[in-house]
Amino acid sequence: MAKLDGMVVLVTGAARLRGIGRAIALRCAQDGADVIVTGRANNPAKLPPHEREIGWQGVNSVAEEIRAMGRKALGVICDVTRRDQIAACVEQAEREVGPLTGLVNNAGVASEAAAAPILDMSDALWDETIDINLTGVYNMTRAIGRAIRANVASGAAAGGAIVNISSLAGRFGFANYGGYCASKFGVVGLTQQLAHELAPHHIRVNCICPGSIDSDMLDGTMGRKAKLAGMTTEEFKAGYNLGIIPMGRRGLPSEQASAAAFLLGPDASYITGQTLNVDGGYRMD
Repeated sequence: MAKLDGMVVLVTGAARLRGIGRAIALRCAQDGADVIVTGRANNPAKLPPHEREIGWQGVNSVAEEIRAMGRKALGVICDVTRRDQIAACVEQAEREVGPLTGLVNNAGVASEAAAAPILDMSDALWDETIDINLTGVYNMTRAIGRAIRANVASGAAAGGAIVNISSLAGRFGFANYGGYCASKFGVVGLTQQLAHELAPHHIRVNCICPGSIDSDMLDGTMGRKAKLAGMTTEEFKAGYNLGIIPMGRRGLPSEQASAAAFLLGPDASYITGQTLNVDGGYRMD
């Protein structure tokens, strides 16, 4: 029996080929869960070359991968800032896949990290970052947390679990990260509050802080840092941060997925309100 057998898990921000969200969705399916993956609609012309070359279809491609593993899957275009879209997503998920028991709040934006000092950034960038990275977690947790609570109360589920994805930038501040640090610190605090509030309903809430993870989001940040340093992205990326990561390398999305699956599953049955750094030892607190 797989550790997530019987769970129905929704993963937000799971549309990218090289993203943490897709890796989490696939790991949940590998461990026995049925999975709903959500993401925003994207202009095909703006997709990275490695996605365009293979005809990548975002959440639909991820859902196809999951179905090929023998699990139920559903891909839904859903903006975490749109409560009407979230309500429709929850209704469709429970109708087509089953009673929700898990949520991974992964959707996020980088907020022009490395190039957006607070005194000079636009209000629009701040608002977008807070809306997606923090209010989006609130929106999804309210909607899906209510569904899980109802499923527990009705006996359709014994309990549930929520995993929020923050960042090392939610542990300590970085200069010129726009609204990113503030939003990710907020996710850590919201995790602790939710853990208190949802424990009576048999719902655990925990948080992961990824470190330097090899993904498209990191490449964007590295590109901005490289431009400021007068280097190519690959030149900058080859040396940046590796000397201060005890394990001497960047992490993989699949390693974040392993942590998320653990926190969703029965081996974490007495863990709630915690924030786990998954960062190769970069931050030890």
